[in-house]
Amino acid sequence: MIKTDLLHFEQLSTEQLYQILQLRSDIFVLEQTSLYRDMDGQDTVAWHVLAADDEGHLVGVLRILKDPKDHSCYKIGRVAVAKAARGQGIAVDLMERAHSFIAKQDAAERIEISAQQHLQKFYNSLGYVTVSEEPYDDAGIPHVDMIRAV
Repeated sequence: MIKTDLLHFEQLSTEQLYQILQLRSDIFVLEQTSLYRDMDGQDTVAWHVLAADDEGHLVGVLRILKDPKDHSCYKIGRVAVAKAARGQGIAVDLMERAHSFIAKQDAAERIEISAQQHLQKFYNSLGYVTVSEEPYDDAGIPHVDMIRAV
């Protein structure tokens, strides 16, 4: 059984933070062979959704950011599920937990994501619509901008 938790940065334990950074590095840098700056300074102002298995091992993560210029907009990013845990609906659980949290925030109207192009259909199934005209390169991986109403 997978358990999800929603924590703001200052609520994360040192171990949780380490596991988040390790999982994201394993997926985005090593698996996808994409050199990019994961630690971009945004984690400290973000809410983090963590998915852990029965033994407490982190198997999925994402982060939620409030747009500092537009308080009606939230951004979900750094969505990652461990390779061995894929196909179990963990990404859906993470996204639903994030959607539920955002829906409870004052003035929240929309959610934006920068999605890897090959995951476009997955995000479509969660109610996201592509708004970028063409895919664009982000750290060597084609991405599209997507949006959904809260």
